[in-house]
Amino acid sequence: MPDGRYTPPLPRADVVVDAVGLVCPGPIVLLAKAVKAAQLGQVIEVVATDAGILADAPAWANRTGHAIIGAYSDDGRHRFWFRKAHD
Repeated sequence: MPDGRYTPPLPRADVVVDAVGLVCPGPIVLLAKAVKAAQLGQVIEVVATDAGILADAPAWANRTGHAIIGAYSDDGRHRFWFRKAHD
């Protein structure tokens, strides 16, 4: 049942990386592997419970040049969506 909180429209992912329960650097390692395997332009979603992803994901995006197109956190789960920008 809805609890009255607003949930923004979320991007649709082509690939979902489940990093729930992993700690740094696990979520970023899995994300990097998924992006490498993805096709140009595809959207990759990473779901993590480690709060370190809140700093690590933007830093990784800046370093690699892949765009963050969405981010959302709720109930200890942090989600980021990336669009693969290059091979």
